[in-house]
Amino acid sequence: MPKLTAGSTLAEHKAATREAMLDAFAVELHERPWQDLKLQTIAETVGVARTAVYNYFPDKTTLLLAWSERQMTRFMALAERELADRTDPVDRLQVLVKLVLIEFSLQRGVTVSVASMLPPEDRQQFFAHLEPLAELVEDLLLDGIDQGVFADADPAATRQLIMACLDSQRPDLVAGGRVEVSVANTVPFILRALGMPVPPKH
Repeated sequence: MPKLTAGSTLAEHKAATREAMLDAFAVELHERPWQDLKLQTIAETVGVARTAVYNYFPDKTTLLLAWSERQMTRFMALAERELADRTDPVDRLQVLVKLVLIEFSLQRGVTVSVASMLPPEDRQQFFAHLEPLAELVEDLLLDGIDQGVFADADPAATRQLIMACLDSQRPDLVAGGRVEVSVANTVPFILRALGMPVPPKH
């Protein structure tokens, strides 16, 4: 029986240890190239043997996928809270776009190039974590179309275009670009694409 260092039960201890490993992984992912990231460092940071890490994550690709899923779960919870009391489709979409761009800016040091190093099957799983966000975008589009606010267009195709537009801002924000500049460029573009009038800049 392993010594419990976090939580009062074995299940709580395992959950806390897993979270600590993901936290340590996040720091490493921001501070060193993917090819230099080692499970041994994660183990040392958490204070466990390297073999203990393997019990949770057999390799760093598994760690990356678990970290990515955790990030999306946290983001979706934030988005749901921010959108809960808002009813205007335009307002809701603008808020979501801003939240996504802010999230990109917080991931400085973590670039899409990491995913490009993964085998195709793992790369597909890495990007699959974006599906909840894409579904939320589509739900907002459908709401706006139903209310006659957005142009009547294929919501599935439109969501893909919006997701691509957002992702195009990722490299600059990850590199340290200003969020307010990205927001000022992206929000009007998306609104115009949805048939919304955008006030001219003064």
